[in-house]
Amino acid sequence: MFKSLRQVAAAAAFSGLSLASASGWAASYTYDFKTFFDTSTVLNLLDTKTLSYSVASLTIADITGGVQLSLTQLNNSFVAAGSAGTNIDALWLSGPSGTLKSVSGTGLAFGAGYTGFLPLVKDAGYTYQWDIDFASGGVAEGKTAVLTILGSGVSAAAFASKGTAPMINLAGVGSPYSGFLGLDTVHFVATPSTPAVPEASTLALMGLGLAGMALVARRRRD
Repeated sequence: MFKSLRQVAAAAAFSGLSLASASGWAASYTYDFKTFFDTSTVLNLLDTKTLSYSVASLTIADITGGVQLSLTQLNNSFVAAGSAGTNIDALWLSGPSGTLKSVSGTGLAFGAGYTGFLPLVKDAGYTYQWDIDFASGGVAEGKTAVLTILGSGVSAAAFASKGTAPMINLAGVGSPYSGFLGLDTVHFVATPSTPAVPEASTLALMGLGLAGMALVARRRRD
């Protein structure tokens, strides 16, 4: 009797440990960019159109000490001004402060980073603390830029919890979205495409805990 109770307690504790570990799992959030603000209208800061495909995707994933950003401009048919196609020359995010670094794909323009107490207000009143401007050429179609933001309290969940959708600046667009005040840029706002997922090690730990509880229950029946 007491042996069975000890086994149940041990299995429950193990399962509880796995669930507690899950609360701190490494998160990953992925966003698609399908909706853009229509610069061909007089209400270009408010009017939006949504495509049937994504022009870009963004993944914000936890790494040691912060997050990694992977921004890809997908090969797409959005109207371009020339044969070179479009490029992403800026990314805006709401999230905690930290140290920004370009890892691969493209460099950063001078001044790119956290805006501190003067957040940027973009289309439809979206407010951002991060203004990440890319070096000349930006992120071309079929290319990926990988960045890191490191710092205390910097996590994928911290960015997601801000509740403000990321936004990109798609440059090099063509008519009818070019020409307004000489601009050839369109802003795309993101929609979440995947939820946070636990690491494989956390899933394994949870599985072991549940398996232990199942084994104890089976022994009690026997």
